[in-house]
Amino acid sequence: MPMTSKNMAADYDALNIIIDKANVCFNQANTFFGHEFIPATCNLKQRGKAAGTAHLQKNELRFNHFMYQQNPDEFVSTVVPHEVAHIIVYQIYGDTVRPHGKEWQAVMQKVYGIRPSRTHSFDVPPQKQPYEYHCSCQKHHFSKRRHTRAQQGVEYVCRGCRSTLQFVDLNK
Repeated sequence: MPMTSKNMAADYDALNIIIDKANVCFNQANTFFGHEFIPATCNLKQRGKAAGTAHLQKNELRFNHFMYQQNPDEFVSTVVPHEVAHIIVYQIYGDTVRPHGKEWQAVMQKVYGIRPSRTHSFDVPPQKQPYEYHCSCQKHHFSKRRHTRAQQGVEYVCRGCRSTLQFVDLNK
């Protein structure tokens, strides 16, 4: 979809709402812990199945605009604190704890009053051009990126039958 000023304005508004919520979350953590955490930068670069990602070493939060658009209120009230909690835990413990471990769960519950959950209920964007692969037990669909890697020599193995996945060229 070509970018229009209307699209850019909507993206800008969404990003500002997300940034505002992230700042609220950081302030809540500052108050709870009596410590000044370094706020992360936020953007709408997340793609694919994840609603958001915390890039810990970069102190960056990426959010999925496609999923935000489905239910902005739910997204802001669940996904933003989820990702900020990762940054908070990283700034306290470093990379010595599990991503959704007891420390992260405690931040979600005690600081934000949210039941910790690793998953979201947002629809994922449709694959633009799925590539079909097969193994001994089933069909697999690859994204363009994964297909390109497979064509460059990366070998993918089925988790079920442990056989190598083979490309099925549907154009032949």
